[in-house]
Amino acid sequence: MDASGLGAEAFGDWFDALDDGLILVRGGRVVRLNAAAGRLLEVDPEAAVGVPLIGVLRDHRLETVFCEGGEVELETRGRVLRAKATPTSLLLRDITEARRAQESARELLAVLSHELRTPATAIRSSLEALRYPLPEEQRERFLAHAEAETERLVRLLDDLTVDVKPPRLRSLALREVLARAEALLEDTFEAHRVRLKTDVPPLMVWADADKLLQVLINLLENAAIHGPDGATVHLSARPVGSMVQVVVRDEGTPLPQGGIERLFEPHARGRRVKVKGTGLGLYIVRSIAQRWGGQAWGRPLPSGNEFGFSVPLKGSAQASEPPR
Repeated sequence: MDASGLGAEAFGDWFDALDDGLILVRGGRVVRLNAAAGRLLEVDPEAAVGVPLIGVLRDHRLETVFCEGGEVELETRGRVLRAKATPTSLLLRDITEARRAQESARELLAVLSHELRTPATAIRSSLEALRYPLPEEQRERFLAHAEAETERLVRLLDDLTVDVKPPRLRSLALREVLARAEALLEDTFEAHRVRLKTDVPPLMVWADADKLLQVLINLLENAAIHGPDGATVHLSARPVGSMVQVVVRDEGTPLPQGGIERLFEPHARGRRVKVKGTGLGLYIVRSIAQRWGGQAWGRPLPSGNEFGFSVPLKGSAQASEPPR
C-alpha cells in the first residue's frame, strides 16, 4: 500500500489507525512502521526509521519470515504473533487472546472428560448388571444408583467446570459422602487389590455435595491407581479450628516435595504413572477446595505420600492452613 491519493498526514493517520502491526522495508532497512507495530515490538516508531530490520525485530525468526516469505505463528515478548511477509512489508497480528481462549476451551474439555468419566462408568456398570436376572431388591438398588449418577452427570454438565458456577453449599455428613465415593470406586479398588481403611468421626461439613464427592473420588482413585497394588489406602478426617482436614495416605514411594506441588498444576503427571490420564485430578481438587474456602496440599511421608484438603465445618467458611 502506498500513499497514492492520500496526503501525507491522511496516510499517516490511516497507517497508525491499523489494528495490526505493519512494517515497511526497503533495502533491508525499516522505512516506516505504524503504532501497532511499535507496541508489539516495543520500539519507538520514529526512532526505528532507517534502522536495519533485524535491529527493530530483534528476533531472527521474524527476520526469516520476511526474507523467505510465507506466514508463521510464534511467541515473542510475551505475546503470540502471526507474522506474514510481502516483498516490501511485514504484517504482525497479535493473536494472544485468541490462543488463550483456545487454551481455555481445551482446558474446559479436559476437565469435563476427567469429571464425567466416573458417573458415566457407574451408569454403564449398573446397566450391565441389569441385563442379568436379579432379585427385585437388587434391581431397584442398581436402578437407584444409575438414576443418582445420571442426575450428578446432568449437574456436572450444568456446571461445565469448577469455575463457572458458585458451589451449592449445604450441610453434609462427611461419612455419607465418603461411603458413596467408596461404592463408586469399588471396581478400581478391586482391580488394584487395594484395601481402604478409614478413620472418620461423625462430622457435618459445609460444602457442595457433588464437588465434595469429586474431591474424594479424585484423591482415593489417585492413591489406588498410582500407589502400589495390593496396598492399603488410609483416609482420615479431623476437625482443626473451623475446618475439617481430610487426608488420604498411600504406601507408595515418597515423592520429592517440589514434585508433589507441581502435580497440582494443570496436566501435570507423576514420573511413575501406571495409566494414561489427563493430569487434572489434583488441579481440580485444589480448585474446588479453594472455592469453598479451603485448601489442598500434598507432602511425602517416610513410607508413602499424603494428599489432603480442608472443608468448612457446618456453618463456617473460614480456611485453615495445611498441616506442617
